[in-house]
Amino acid sequence: MLRIRREKITYRFSPDLKPVAEVSPGEIIEVETHDCFTGQLKSEEDLISEVDFSRVNPATGPVAVKGARPGDLLVVDIENIALGDRGFMVTIPGEGAFGSRFSSPTTKVIPVDKTKFQFNPSLSFPIRPMIGVIGVATEKKAVPCGEIGDHGGNMDATVITEGSRLYFLVRKEGGLLALGDVHAGMGDGEVVICGVEIPALVRLKLGLVKAPDYKPLRPVVELKDSFITIGHGPSLDKAAQQALDDMIDLVVNKTGMEIAEAAMLLSAVGDLKVCQIVDPQKTARVEMPRIVLGDSNASLWKAKF
Repeated sequence: MLRIRREKITYRFSPDLKPVAEVSPGEIIEVETHDCFTGQLKSEEDLISEVDFSRVNPATGPVAVKGARPGDLLVVDIENIALGDRGFMVTIPGEGAFGSRFSSPTTKVIPVDKTKFQFNPSLSFPIRPMIGVIGVATEKKAVPCGEIGDHGGNMDATVITEGSRLYFLVRKEGGLLALGDVHAGMGDGEVVICGVEIPALVRLKLGLVKAPDYKPLRPVVELKDSFITIGHGPSLDKAAQQALDDMIDLVVNKTGMEIAEAAMLLSAVGDLKVCQIVDPQKTARVEMPRIVLGDSNASLWKAKF
């Protein structure tokens, strides 16, 4: 099985990315990821004020998929996320929901095992592995890995986890997938500007949908019981509206419903949730039950693996 080492990284998604490897549809690969600090924090004495911010939020890759052309959909099945044995969290004065309450930066080391993370001596929680940064090459301009865009990037959505299937609109030949910023746990909102940041080994299966009749402009996520659109914008209102607009377009296209019926359906069974509120671009998502598609086992697109 091909393994992409964590030394092969990019700090931006751009039109001029060069692949570090090429795989065929259906191939399973393993991707090593750094934590979001690229290993710069090693103890609680290391503070965020000492970090080189040009080396924050690396994404391992990119990986090209043979046959992926602009207008196709790159399909990514997340099969497994194996975590390192310790994570980090930080506070940053002036940043996050509570930045005005911090007078100095702090660093917290959080031990992690196969089932839980130990937040402090008296509090432990089940691990909830998820991928914060995942995306494909952009079409026109470079976007830092710490930001979100139509290509994906720093979506910080807790639904991007083991068992998720993601669809990305291919904008450059090969698609050029890269990922990083894995968390052992993160609450919706990511209110202190980080989750439990940790290195990981991610196993993926890659596929393609060739020239689909409906092309979502932004990533779509499928889980066992739901499908999800993710929006972004300078305010939470705008991020929510984008996610809602993407979802109603998807429902109308996949079910043939009139828009008024689809809108009522979203209001009846759709869940609007916050992904994160602390980056310049806020992120929101809309979750819909798969049964809306008429078959709870149906996928949005038939992929080639």
